[in-house]
Amino acid sequence: MKKKVKILITENEVIIAQCLKMELESEGYEVCNYVATGEEAIIKAKEENPDIILMDINLSGFIDGIDAAKTITNSQKIPIIFMTGYNEIAIFERAQKINPVAYLEKPVEIYDIEPIIKSIFK
Repeated sequence: MKKKVKILITENEVIIAQCLKMELESEGYEVCNYVATGEEAIIKAKEENPDIILMDINLSGFIDGIDAAKTITNSQKIPIIFMTGYNEIAIFERAQKINPVAYLEKPVEIYDIEPIIKSIFK
């Protein structure tokens, strides 16, 4: 049996997180759940060891998604897909230093995410 791809959603907008979770699960992915802060993302990544992380850049808490992704990727080799509502070059350049598999501007839909996930786990 083929292993389901396990996804961690880090998103501080509950409605967006819930919608992504439902859509991803309906496509057959396993979703660890979602967290709203960078601090929670770091903890959950260690606990759950997801195959990929959907990481919002603007999060609740003291660290943003870029810093959380940096901390996670320093100890775990988990692909990151950044999602953001910001269209600023400085944020984009900062995020690129983490070497994400993608950088998507919101609104992000399942048809934006799924081809990226499939290309990583074919």
